[in-house]
Amino acid sequence: MNKVKLYLRDGGRFILIISLAVIIFSYAMFQGGFVSWFLFYSLTPFLLYSLLLSFAPIKIEEVDREITPSKLHRGDSAKVTVSFRNKTWIPLIFMTVQERGIDSLSNNYQGNFNRLYFVGWKRKFTWTYELDNLKRGKMQFQGLQFTFTDFFGWTIRTKVIDENKSVIIFPKLSTIKYKPLQMQYEHGGVAAPLSMVKDTSLVTGIRDYQSGDKYSWIHWKSFAKNETLRTKEFEDRQTQDIFLAIDHSAPKNFEYAVDLAASILQSVIKNHGDISFLSTGGKREIFPKLKSQAHLERVMNHLSIIEPDSKQSIDAALANEMGLINSATLVLVTGELSKELKDFFINSAKFARGIVCFVVSEKNEKVMEKRVGIANVKVIHITEAQFENAFTEVMKP
Repeated sequence: MNKVKLYLRDGGRFILIISLAVIIFSYAMFQGGFVSWFLFYSLTPFLLYSLLLSFAPIKIEEVDREITPSKLHRGDSAKVTVSFRNKTWIPLIFMTVQERGIDSLSNNYQGNFNRLYFVGWKRKFTWTYELDNLKRGKMQFQGLQFTFTDFFGWTIRTKVIDENKSVIIFPKLSTIKYKPLQMQYEHGGVAAPLSMVKDTSLVTGIRDYQSGDKYSWIHWKSFAKNETLRTKEFEDRQTQDIFLAIDHSAPKNFEYAVDLAASILQSVIKNHGDISFLSTGGKREIFPKLKSQAHLERVMNHLSIIEPDSKQSIDAALANEMGLINSATLVLVTGELSKELKDFFINSAKFARGIVCFVVSEKNEKVMEKRVGIANVKVIHITEAQFENAFTEVMKP
């Protein structure tokens, strides 16, 4: 239907140009005199250019879009540079370039997504604009729309260049001071369980080979010297299993909750801790035993696109993971402490090794209930300004 309207519009403009040429020529022929012929010869170049623009092929090539910085987080600003080359053989007068796709996000991004050029014989063009206060999620660029017109707007040509490009905007990350979780209660302190593992990146010495030692631990240089099997000794490191979950059922302060969950993941993995992550909601997804930056990137990509989802309550989602919760410290991030969560804490506290619930609130938001009197459960109300000391907050009574 849109194409039919476009053809009718272009056809109507073409008929208008021909009619205008005929009228002016007829006026000059029948009226005669200097003024009428001067008018005819003055308008003829513009009419001929309009006719030429109606049929000339428009060639726009080498379209490229560069976005800096390459990695973006919520709240950041981005600079978008669009470049292209005009290879049309006739000189163009006016050209308007407009982004396709991003205009649908204009309610979120304030900026100028079109540009007007006086072209002439110019070939190479570069257009730069900025996007401020980026929202978390996937931003999709569909391409560019070029509009060409003559001096008086008699002929309008439109050309669309598809140049699909998507940019993922990650959650806002805060640098959290990592400390092993230790929950303080009125009746004393309870340290989250620790286990000893071998840090194979730190060799402290060698010893005689013992049955059961891994093949990769053998010290081959020593074997080459005296033909005696020796085994490397590694530094023992304390580890703490953390099971992190984010509540999708609470839309309140959800963006801040995502930011805190992402920051905790980054801090634990950076400090070689042991952490698993559960994303609740209708599209439940679990990421067990996250260790490397590659694992962190996978979770960050997931956190970039999640939305609040009330299809499954948080207590039901956590109840399905009791096997993992029983063997680790549960760290839950939510924007609102619901009755369902309190019931889950009451029913599960005696089975879990420890439960820490971060309730994210805005800076000026009044906290109606600051503590929950359930053994083995610590509820912490936290604002964005306190993210840096999230692990320290756990240790406070």
